[in-house]
Order: sequence, then C-alpha cells, then structure tokens
Amino acid sequence: MGKYHHGDVRNVLLQKAENILIDEGPTGLSLRRLARLTGVSEAAPYRHFDGKDGILAAVAISAFERFAQKLEDVAARIDTHEDRIMALGAAYVGFAIEHPQHFRLIFGRERPPLDQYPELRDAADNAFDVLQRAVTSVDRKAEMTLTEAATAYNRALAAWSRAHGIAMLVIDGMIAPPADIELDDFVLGLLAEDLNRTDAA
Repeated sequence: MGKYHHGDVRNVLLQKAENILIDEGPTGLSLRRLARLTGVSEAAPYRHFDGKDGILAAVAISAFERFAQKLEDVAARIDTHEDRIMALGAAYVGFAIEHPQHFRLIFGRERPPLDQYPELRDAADNAFDVLQRAVTSVDRKAEMTLTEAATAYNRALAAWSRAHGIAMLVIDGMIAPPADIELDDFVLGLLAEDLNRTDAA
C-alpha cells in the first residue's frame, strides 16, 4: 500500500473505522487494527486520536452531524407542529434503520464521555437542539397559556420517547410492520396514537 500524506491519514483511519463499525460494531475497533488495515505504522493513529475513545468520538461526531442534518431537512419541509413532530419521529426511526450501528453508538454506552470530548458534546447538543426547536415551535405559541404550552411540550417529548423506543425495537428485530404497511406509515401510526389521544378530563 502506498504512503499517505500526513493530512490524509486521519481521514483514511476514520473511513476504515466507519467500515468496521458498520460490519462489527464498536467492539471491533482498535487503533492497532486500524493501523494494520490501513498500512500505516502502529504509532501513526496516535498522532490523530487519543486511543479507542478518540476514534469512537470522531465517528460519533460524524454520525451526530448526519443525524442532525436529516432532522433539519425534515423539519424545514413541514409547517404544522404535530405533523412536524410525527415526521421527525419517522426520520428518527429511519436514521436508526439506515445506520443501526451509528445509532447504537451515539445513544449507547459505547459512546465516549461527552465531558472528555468537547466537539462530541457540541455535536450531540446540536442534534438535540434540532429536536428541542421542533417540539417547542408551537404554531399557536403566542395564544397559548403556560399550561397549554407545557402540555404541548410534554406530549412532544412523549412522542420522541416513543420514537426512540420504536427505533430500538425495530433495529433489534423485536418488531416489524405488517407486510401490507410501509414502515413510515407504521411508525407514524404509532406516534399519532400518542399525539392524538384525548386527554382525560
């Protein structure tokens, strides 16, 4: 394998780490293995990453950025509040299905500590800011009482909790839509049950 320019090594290592994550999950990653697979010296990865957590943090940052962009794109297309929440919930599940190992990494115990990697914390905060803006961007906000606003916020958070639960159950093979129902319609139906139920008197 030819020699890499110094500036290329980090990107080559990251791409190989992405491939390993997709195929094997985070347990398959080590800097020594990455060095061997990319044909660089064993010392080379340590010039760019401070061990396994460092490479995982870099992969997680990239995953959070793609996740946030997916949500931003969906949010920008939907005008009404509850439709936006449900569409974002479906996008949330869709990201998990498209990138199950990345989803497990950014939301699971294998993710490096946020307080040790400021850029990772920023990427995580940015992704959650997209969700925060979506659930608080209520169309009638100026007309709502504090109680109504709190109720809308809590219902939105409940929908997100359900979306995360659906995502985990789907990627773990615990649930699947009926054969005659598209996955998006299945997810939207589950979320609508939460958003559209009539509150008890």
